[in-house]
Amino acid sequence: MNTIIKITRADLARKSRPQLAALFQQASLAVSASQRDLNAAQSALAMIDQEFARRGPAP
Repeated sequence: MNTIIKITRADLARKSRPQLAALFQQASLAVSASQRDLNAAQSALAMIDQEFARRGPAP
């Protein structure tokens, strides 16, 4: 994966739970696929995880 994941907290706030899950998976794959994108992927994972926590449990 050669794509650097660029997201903001505002981007995440507008995403649905399934979209957040897909982004989390994409970032997870980026971590394992490329050391070059490691920092961007780890940052994205942390931000997505924070957004899930902010929203609380799924209904």
